[in-house]
Amino acid sequence: MSKKLLVTTALPSTWKHEEFMIFLGDWCQKNNNFSSLDKKKYQIFKYHWDDRSKLKKDYEYIKILENKVLLELIKFLNDYHQKNYSERYWKILLSPWLLTLLQIILERYSNLKYFFEENKDEEIETIILNKEKKQEFISNNFEEFSRYTLTDTWNYFLYVNLINFKKFKFPIKKSFSNFVDEENYRAYLRLNYSKKNKFLSFFSSMTEKIIGSQDVLISESYLGKLQELFLSLKLKSIPRYSEGIKSFETNIDDKSRTKHLNFVADNVFEEFIKSNIIKFLPKSFMEDFDLINNHIDKMNWPKKPKVIFTSHFMQKTFQSRYVAECIEKNDAKLIIGQHGGVYGQYLFSSMEDYELKICDKYLSWGWNNSKDKKIVPFGIIKNIKKIKYNRKNKDLLMILRSQTKYTHRINSYSGTNQIKKYFYENIEFCKKLDKEIIKNDLVLRFHARKFGWNEDEIFKNALGKLRVDLGYSKIFNLIAKSKLVLQTYIGTGYLETLACNIPTIIFANIDECLLNEKTVEDLKDLKEKNIFFDDKEQAAKFINQIWKDVPAWWFDKSTQEARENFCQKYSKILPNKNNQLIDIIDNLK
Repeated sequence: MSKKLLVTTALPSTWKHEEFMIFLGDWCQKNNNFSSLDKKKYQIFKYHWDDRSKLKKDYEYIKILENKVLLELIKFLNDYHQKNYSERYWKILLSPWLLTLLQIILERYSNLKYFFEENKDEEIETIILNKEKKQEFISNNFEEFSRYTLTDTWNYFLYVNLINFKKFKFPIKKSFSNFVDEENYRAYLRLNYSKKNKFLSFFSSMTEKIIGSQDVLISESYLGKLQELFLSLKLKSIPRYSEGIKSFETNIDDKSRTKHLNFVADNVFEEFIKSNIIKFLPKSFMEDFDLINNHIDKMNWPKKPKVIFTSHFMQKTFQSRYVAECIEKNDAKLIIGQHGGVYGQYLFSSMEDYELKICDKYLSWGWNNSKDKKIVPFGIIKNIKKIKYNRKNKDLLMILRSQTKYTHRINSYSGTNQIKKYFYENIEFCKKLDKEIIKNDLVLRFHARKFGWNEDEIFKNALGKLRVDLGYSKIFNLIAKSKLVLQTYIGTGYLETLACNIPTIIFANIDECLLNEKTVEDLKDLKEKNIFFDDKEQAAKFINQIWKDVPAWWFDKSTQEARENFCQKYSKILPNKNNQLIDIIDNLK
């Protein structure tokens, strides 16, 4: 029986090229680091969430576990701060972090458990890096925590914690080495904020002294700064803007962080959570808690708003604390607007669940749910640039997504393997297009955020010379130059181009991206008119067929009727958004 090395991340110091290596997943690949490896001397282990039914079960399990852990964390934190804050208060603050962390730990634990179940007869070794100051992985706030989870270093030490937890009993030999920061992981923690926002915040606070007390706060609504200002002024208010995040130089409370929660653990995974969760808590919930409240008091935001309307700041430390304090002390009402295309379409989404639970009203882009009276089928909140379609355009714009290497939150598309499958599926799609279209007309638009997949090189190696936009051009400028837009996933993009009446074809693998029954049913109408495809060969064949005269298909009466009906449910355009928002806000006041 030969010894094999388990590698959990892309950190080079945990590899041994002279031994046979088993990489725990595709996240170990980064910036062509596999190019020098002998293919006979390594394998990439299979992925447990390729079974999408298991993904759904894990999602449901974490929902139950989160409630159990949250109640105990509330007791711990109320006792720690000598407060008696409500469950809703703590849910607003804790749930984005807690859900994310529980889902991350479950995914990493499941990777290890699955690996050892499949390799029980093998002699497995791994390299453990010794690090003196593991405390520094305690994040200052949720924003910093989110950055940590992107790094190989943070994920590596999470795997080490799991491997070292005695109750898991993973059969593995450990060899030790000293940690060296090869990744420069701290560079990931830098947060950049707009100087313009700081100026606007200063202007708003000065204006407030003239206007006086305000009973409505509007911030990061997705309306755009100008529309947000107009709406606020009609409500005798001034919008507020994110000024960034501040860190406080407080010491870690080591003694309190060794405490365990008191819930009954139903399995060994929950034993790990019970023993370790407090060690992961960001300082914003413990050591920096009072300092953050003091900072919020100095922010010059309305002291007693009756209504708060936002679409995008419930996962930000200062803003979520402000909301929680206003609701707790003054019974403020919270309106949250939809800020992404997957809401109301995915079979399950952690953040959709969270936002619906904490808000008083939820403004969707058109969809509804008879079981939840909070949802208002409002319409697209964000301002979409109006584009006049030019029938002389020649480009086929193919819009591609990206995704973090490490799964950090469970939703219908979660899974590291899924993004890699997605890239290769779309390469195969391109190969089905007419060669002249690929050569002369195809433009690949990659996402501006890069996570080490080198997806542009993957496409170029497979397809040859291509016209590529790496994500830095304005997307609506590219759309304005296109004869046809190919949207390759279920998300915001296809809803916007449909709403703008730009010729659009959607190709998405809904076996990997799980959708709710209503969305699947509504997509059938688009499928009948050849707008939506879940088969790459059929999609490519149809593009080849209509390429010489795309407008004839798109502006056909039946095609337009299908588009309009779908948009009415998922991407409704409202001509007088502000007037309707005023009615909704006034009713809550």
